[in-house]
Amino acid sequence: MATKKVLLTKDKPFYKGNLHCHSTWSDGALIPEELKDQYKARGYSILAITDHEHVNSHAYLDDEEFLTITSTELAIKEFPEQSTLKNFNMKVCHLNLYAKERDNTKTVCYNSVLDHFSKGERRAALANLEEYDRVYGKDGINEIIRIANENGFFVCYNHPRWSLENYGDYCGYEGLWGVEICNYGVNAGGIYEYDINVLDDFLRDGKRVFASCGDDNHLQTGDSFGAFVMVNAPELTYDSVISALLKGDFYTSTGPAIYELYTEGNKVFVACSDARQITMSTRGRRSESVIAPVGETVCKAEFELCEQDGYFRIDVIDAQGNRANSQAYFLEDLKCENK
Repeated sequence: MATKKVLLTKDKPFYKGNLHCHSTWSDGALIPEELKDQYKARGYSILAITDHEHVNSHAYLDDEEFLTITSTELAIKEFPEQSTLKNFNMKVCHLNLYAKERDNTKTVCYNSVLDHFSKGERRAALANLEEYDRVYGKDGINEIIRIANENGFFVCYNHPRWSLENYGDYCGYEGLWGVEICNYGVNAGGIYEYDINVLDDFLRDGKRVFASCGDDNHLQTGDSFGAFVMVNAPELTYDSVISALLKGDFYTSTGPAIYELYTEGNKVFVACSDARQITMSTRGRRSESVIAPVGETVCKAEFELCEQDGYFRIDVIDAQGNRANSQAYFLEDLKCENK
């Protein structure tokens, strides 16, 4: 009998979350309490308020139905003293750092030149930190990722298109937990930042990186409530949600839902919300799709795996062109777990 491997399950809750967000603690328009109200009212349970350059816990906002993730966003620039709002051609690398433990508020690799946001008492507290010289380029960025990992954070690589980075830049990055395949705020600003190919670049280079996404909202017109994760965790606690994120028990979406995903033998089964198309992609150019007839929808699909596939991932596309993207699942891992 073929062994069934459950990857996403309807037997555990799915919690909706935004993993990239800014408040008045840096360059956002709303205070953290207002952000909670806005997101909770729209069915979100998880929010990472990734204000720039200093790690913050917002655990005081947490309740039984809402959880914040201790986090920050760091910038590494070609020209540290120049602003991306003035030098539109400067390459940068932005990284989100998420704390594995809620109370870990250690700010790492602090650089006061890059901190345009801290003021008053917060600035005074950060002034006691040792200055870190952030160097743009593969080696400098990898050093920051390494330090973040060693200090209890997992790291997401943000909006590569807005950052003007291409494969020649990011192919050398090591130690990342995830990469944003969609950044809704950047999309709203006019730069196309929905690129699953960046994830495949990492995966085909043998790097186990998860697909992530976020609003990256500053609560300006149209930059919010558009790109989210659905975390498949047994309960809404910090440890449970972080564990699910670290294991890849979540998917990204701009609209559609994935209800269930599992393998059985060499078959992949997926159940989802009404869709125009469900696709299985692999490490190579082989793929399979189930496409609804014109005027109809599909809500489930079955695909067959072969030895050359390396990994597979699922894309669900609805009638409006919105997408849900699963993580990539490596066949060698599934075989080991099925022994």
